[in-house]
Amino acid sequence: MLSVLQFIVITLLTSIASSKKINLFIRPVDQTTADPIGFIENDAVYLMDVSLQPDQAYCIGTKDIHNNDCFSYQSNLSNLTHAVFSLFLDEDGDISRLSLSFDDRLDKPQVKKRKQVIAAQPNLNPDSMKKQRDEQQKKAGNEPVVEKVKQKKLIKEIDANGVEVTREIEEEVEVAVDDRSWIQKNWMYIVPPLIIFMLAGGGNEQR
Repeated sequence: MLSVLQFIVITLLTSIASSKKINLFIRPVDQTTADPIGFIENDAVYLMDVSLQPDQAYCIGTKDIHNNDCFSYQSNLSNLTHAVFSLFLDEDGDISRLSLSFDDRLDKPQVKKRKQVIAAQPNLNPDSMKKQRDEQQKKAGNEPVVEKVKQKKLIKEIDANGVEVTREIEEEVEVAVDDRSWIQKNWMYIVPPLIIFMLAGGGNEQR
C-alpha cells in the first residue's frame, strides 16, 4: 500500500501534469511583434507589469490555444488590473477559446471558467431539404408525408462576459405535407354557396 507521503507526491505530480499553462502575449494592432505579458495556470493568472498607451489599440492573444492568436482587441487600455480572463470549456473539459472582459470592482486580474454553450445550427442548404422531402414522398403505405420547415425559437446562452442572454434562432422541424388540391382544401367555401344558389333558382326568374 502507498504511504501518505507517496500519495501526496503522486497527487502533486498528477496535478502538475494535468495543468495547462497558457502564455499570454500583447501587440499593437498596427505591428507584428508581440510581447509576453504573463500566463494562466491552475485557475490563476500571473501578469507582468506592462506599460500600455491608452491611445493605442492592442491585440491580446495566445499561441497555446488553437485560433486564439488574438482573442481580444482593446483600446483606451492603461493597465490590466481589472482584467477577467474567461476560459470556455468544451464537452471534454478542454479549453476551446478565451475572452477578456473587465470588472472595476477587482483589485487584481482573475480567471473564470465557463461551459461553452453551442446553439442549434439551422440547415441552410435547400437542396438537402428537397432531397429529404423527395425520399419521404417515395415511401409506400399510408404514412403521412412530412417536410422540414424552419421555425423561430428563443434560446438562452452565456455570452463572453458570463451574462445569460436570450436570442432568437431558426431550427428545423418536421410537419405534415398537405398535398390536397385547392378544391379539396376549399370545397366547404364553394359547395354551400353553390347549393344555395341552385336552390334559389340560379337567380333566373320565370316570367
